[in-house]
Amino acid sequence: MNVQQKCAKCRSTKIDFTEMINRRLYTIVYVFVLAVLAVIGISLKGTPVIFLFLGLTGACVLFAFRLYLEKRKVVKCVCLDCGQSWETSPSALAK
Repeated sequence: MNVQQKCAKCRSTKIDFTEMINRRLYTIVYVFVLAVLAVIGISLKGTPVIFLFLGLTGACVLFAFRLYLEKRKVVKCVCLDCGQSWETSPSALAK
């Protein structure tokens, strides 16, 4: 977000930027991945070593999904002068 964007309504450069990811989606995927790994571990009658590897696998999957969400995050912009709000992508602000 190096470039300061202007408000479309009043052309002010006083903009408040808030970055957001889809937290509800991330929470659902987090719970789903942990539940699947728990079912796999229990069905294998897992030893602590199996649960360790399942935990590491789950961490890698969640890390990859978090990176995907970071690329698709939304930037909410609010003009501090007139109060108008809009949403944009981080790539649109860098142009």
